[in-house]
Amino acid sequence: MDSHFSPVFPFHWKAATMSNFSDWQDRMLRAVWRHGEHLPEEVLTWMHELYDERGEIPEPEFCDLWTDRTFSMARSAFETVTSSAEQATGKPATGDDFSYIDYTRDPALGPVGVVHIKSSEVSTPDPAEVLAAVAEGVQEFIMTHHQVPWPVCDEHDRGLHVAYFHETVVWKCTGGPGDGHVVRAIAPAVQP
Repeated sequence: MDSHFSPVFPFHWKAATMSNFSDWQDRMLRAVWRHGEHLPEEVLTWMHELYDERGEIPEPEFCDLWTDRTFSMARSAFETVTSSAEQATGKPATGDDFSYIDYTRDPALGPVGVVHIKSSEVSTPDPAEVLAAVAEGVQEFIMTHHQVPWPVCDEHDRGLHVAYFHETVVWKCTGGPGDGHVVRAIAPAVQP
């Protein structure tokens, strides 16, 4: 009896691994209710790195990591944005009296946690999305609590709005010709 051996070439292993990753990624995106949604490349890259590091982790563990990453980014963004607001306005944006940022995880409301900053909320661990939501929330707080517009365009003397410019979160002025102009990036970048 002759045995026939068929060697497995590296590209077969890579194709099988990519297939396994794709299946796992689809399952995890369904678990966090993001299947079929366009997600930023950074979130997909994070998922790929997570898979390379830990393999096919179960849904509850993935949801916990998704939530932890989102909350961590929100805390980092909050420190950055409130520091900028306090420097520009001279008004406090943090302290014992201020409780306008909330991190909640309620399984009855969904599989992952949500960050609420005034009327803004975010539940996707994407640095740009988190930074935009936090900037809008802090801006809303400064304007309603202290009744001070922040930030303001020096050229047009009007309040700025959060916008995206080439996937970068920016402060944008609606003054001037056309659709207005970008004043500056909201930086530094949020760290996971």
